[in-house]
Amino acid sequence: MKPQDRAAGTVIDSLAVGRRLRFKEPHAAKGCFDAAWWPRSREPVTEFSALVAALTERFGRVDRIGFNPTAWDLAPDRLAHGPDLVRLAGFFGLQQHTVVVIGPRIQHITVLVIPPEAGPDAAERALSAATAPECTDAAHVILTGTGALESA
Repeated sequence: MKPQDRAAGTVIDSLAVGRRLRFKEPHAAKGCFDAAWWPRSREPVTEFSALVAALTERFGRVDRIGFNPTAWDLAPDRLAHGPDLVRLAGFFGLQQHTVVVIGPRIQHITVLVIPPEAGPDAAERALSAATAPECTDAAHVILTGTGALESA
């Protein structure tokens, strides 16, 4: 593990998402989020495909992604990933900056979604804050506190 991983969670470095996806360490406090992600756009097919590819590398198959439709462009009901189909489900009751991922080995991962328009410094602060071992804050608290919403 690299020194920066201990301070800010486990960084996923994959071709699909680069270093824009970070997980809390297993011993971290249970809060709102298990991970934080900074997508490049609001286009669900492109971004959810990248997220699925990165998660599949680490955890295996992804079955479903739940998201708030107000935070994304129009999404299809299903997304092809190799031989698998991933169900995409929009829930207006889900926090706007949240994605929920479900799979056989994943179980249930709740991901903070940093606005794609956030500046790199604010996004890095949000990635670190959301995956800090003691973080139990809600999305708006993390994103506002790190400047990721203001820079968006």
